[in-house]
Amino acid sequence: MRISLAITAAILMLFCVSNTQAEIYTCKDAKGNTVYTDSPAGCTNAEEIKVDTLPTLVPSKSITVPRSSNSSGKEDDKDTYSELVITSPSNDSTLRDNQGNLTINFRASPALQTRKGHTYVVMVDGAEVYSGTSTITALKNVDRGTHNIVVKIVDPEGNMKISAAPVKVTLQRFSAKERIDLPGSGGVPTLGDTGSGQFSFPTLPRSVPPSTPTPTSPPTSN
Repeated sequence: MRISLAITAAILMLFCVSNTQAEIYTCKDAKGNTVYTDSPAGCTNAEEIKVDTLPTLVPSKSITVPRSSNSSGKEDDKDTYSELVITSPSNDSTLRDNQGNLTINFRASPALQTRKGHTYVVMVDGAEVYSGTSTITALKNVDRGTHNIVVKIVDPEGNMKISAAPVKVTLQRFSAKERIDLPGSGGVPTLGDTGSGQFSFPTLPRSVPPSTPTPTSPPTSN
């Protein structure tokens, strides 16, 4: 009995799904079995079955879900940084340091994203002189003359995320060729570079008083 009811319900649902506007009839066939049909022709004593109209679902306006930035598994951080500035030395400045010391300071906004493996790269005259996470780079023994400084942020693959505006600085160092000679010193330099960044002040030669000539005895006459 339960099986018959289940079969009957399934048949009713099938008719409802296939055509919600069709009329459904039930009757007995020649063997006395209950038959469900949408055409009563050839079915004696057919009775129409009233079926409630199924509600019609009207799809609402589709909603487009924005694709997340990391949906592909790799976060798009092309525009992560808004600013990278070299704070010192200033552009077109002149520094004097006889040991060639040069300190470069810079800042990024927002802060360096070390969790992504980003690092600062400092370049002087096209050569890399520093790579790391510090915002201060101290260089020693830099040659005298004009130098171009560039700072940038790169990811672990070496792709640049942002670059600071280049800075040009002139470093002055005392040269061993720049010496001052005093008159009468015999060309002895009075100021010079010892090679260690220190000035030498040579002692001028002491003047020697003229020697007193030894008197000679007059020749004796014979």
